[in-house]
Amino acid sequence: MTDLRHIPLAGCFNMRDLGGYPAGDGTTVWRRALRADSLHRVDADGLATLAGMGCTDVIDLRHAEEAGAQPNPVAAGHPTIRYHNVSLFGALDPTRTDLVEAEDALLLLYCEAMAVRAAEVIEVLRLLAAAPGTVVFHCTAGKDRTGIISALLLSLVGVARDDIVADYALTSRQAPAMFAALRREVEAAGQDFDVNAPLLASESPTMEAFLDHIDQTHGGAETFLLANGLTGAEIARIRARMLNETFIQGAA
Repeated sequence: MTDLRHIPLAGCFNMRDLGGYPAGDGTTVWRRALRADSLHRVDADGLATLAGMGCTDVIDLRHAEEAGAQPNPVAAGHPTIRYHNVSLFGALDPTRTDLVEAEDALLLLYCEAMAVRAAEVIEVLRLLAAAPGTVVFHCTAGKDRTGIISALLLSLVGVARDDIVADYALTSRQAPAMFAALRREVEAAGQDFDVNAPLLASESPTMEAFLDHIDQTHGGAETFLLANGLTGAEIARIRARMLNETFIQGAA
């Protein structure tokens, strides 16, 4: 299952398919939603591969400064793939002192994003509902902003908690090569990569605690999404996208 899940796309270390997970009475369908690290290293051949998978939409969760420094190749224009930039963290600073010194800096960051970036979360889920084909959503490492969206998406369609936690932790398999590449890029820009050290993990307890937070603070994924503006029709379309083999855009 893990080998099927990881997509070996040149220039991308941590692209994974969210298909194949038991969900209620069904299973999430392959090639409907892909989570990934930054696509800025992906060349024209890689984009052709994505298009060949049926990808119609790429959602870039990075903020404008990141996207400007390392542009997503789809942002320049593509004949069949649309580009969307939705900054999931916005002005949140993952390296600020209270986060870095927290017992679980990532958990604090994820919970804060749910509180102050709900509109952006809804925008991403709305794009997932509307897209006619495969959607790739990504951030820099494909674990934090991407992990928040993956957790909400999988929860919404009925994937078991243990599978959501395990999916989050899969980043650790790709971490050595990915973080080595990120280190080279950060240091080449004259920045200190090690300031990010407390934020590089993707450990199961963090996602377990985040799922607890979603349930205890927000009443669960569906309640949170509805309370912040996602419609019942959009939720039905997301479930159809993820669970129905014969999904056709526009049909819930």
